[in-house]
Amino acid sequence: MSKPSEVPFLSNSDTISYVSSSKLMVLVPNSRLDILQKVSTIYGTNATCVKEDDKSKQYVMVKKACLEDRHVIAIDVGDIQDPDSSKLLPFTELAYDFNYIVSFINEPESILPDYVGWHLNEADSCMLGLCAKALLDDLLRNNYEFCTDFRNFSQSETISEMLEFYQLAPSNHNGMLHCTAKYFGKTPASPAIEYFQEVKKSITMAFETTVIGLVFTPRTFGARLKLSPNQLELWGGDDEQKQVTRESFDSSTEGTSPNKSLQKESDSITSLNSAMTQKLVLNESEKDFGAPIKKKSPRYFPNCQASLVYPTENLSEDPDFHPVTGPGRKAHMTLGIAPGQSAVTTGYDLLEIVELEKMQKEWKTYEVSRGWLRDYGENRWVLYMKNKITVNSLFSGVYNFS
Repeated sequence: MSKPSEVPFLSNSDTISYVSSSKLMVLVPNSRLDILQKVSTIYGTNATCVKEDDKSKQYVMVKKACLEDRHVIAIDVGDIQDPDSSKLLPFTELAYDFNYIVSFINEPESILPDYVGWHLNEADSCMLGLCAKALLDDLLRNNYEFCTDFRNFSQSETISEMLEFYQLAPSNHNGMLHCTAKYFGKTPASPAIEYFQEVKKSITMAFETTVIGLVFTPRTFGARLKLSPNQLELWGGDDEQKQVTRESFDSSTEGTSPNKSLQKESDSITSLNSAMTQKLVLNESEKDFGAPIKKKSPRYFPNCQASLVYPTENLSEDPDFHPVTGPGRKAHMTLGIAPGQSAVTTGYDLLEIVELEKMQKEWKTYEVSRGWLRDYGENRWVLYMKNKITVNSLFSGVYNFS
């Protein structure tokens, strides 16, 4: 059982700084008052701690804290042993709606997340989504070959229509982005369980994440990552290509939304253009915290700061067309998917690109303002960026309590 001094968001200075400008909901079992007290001490008025003895008021208190954009919401969930515990569902639904990253501290061994990975806060998710889309817009306007190919596979006429081709997957509800480090599924095998026991000490640890390029295919739009040595220690992803045809793809639940009831709502996938800056807020006239959540127009994120850095100065370095060949070569963030596709497809498209990079072939390459755009045939394109994007992320799990 971890002590407060062993939990990254309560002990690591860089992580504390990052969480202080983000939004984190922490589920704390077994009435660990020492953890709640430490949260209150470190984060002060920017945190809300909800004890189990306030059980009748817990939901109202948590929702109020969400509406106030508190940086940390720590909830005493009492004795939890059932991996399908429905008592946790209301809290994870609130976190999902209000764009909180969720972490379970000291969960029993019977409870495993659906997957673990590096999660961006809502401000950085918005910034990276908009940045990637701006790069796509620039390529469509300034590279005739790319624009022509994109027009053909997207069956779009105008650039505006082409920019609407990719849609947000259900796992990117409200535009929230993440990189999956390990997917467990419904019945994880022993090695997966052992993996989680090894990495759980890093849950709630902040990491700098590097975006090195963008991948465009008729199926997916992805941000390609280069993991740091510390991130590679936590990497448990399957870097091997599966036998997946480009005509059909067997949908997987990897990276799906954490709550089934909310996934149904997300089945009508939101466009990348409209969702990146959406935020759920309470109607100013509503005073009852038990009232339904109202969706309003996009606004800034007053209690959530972006860490994303994308240098604008031109670098003179030569292009690297084999940027990641070893472990972690599948690391990515799904930015969008074509209608009828699944977010899990992005990783397979990236692995396909990695295999094509190994081939001794002269691929058509175009130098563009932000890097080098390479055509790998069959409507597969990669932007190798001159300047890399860095953005902070939080290592955490996603739980499906139903």
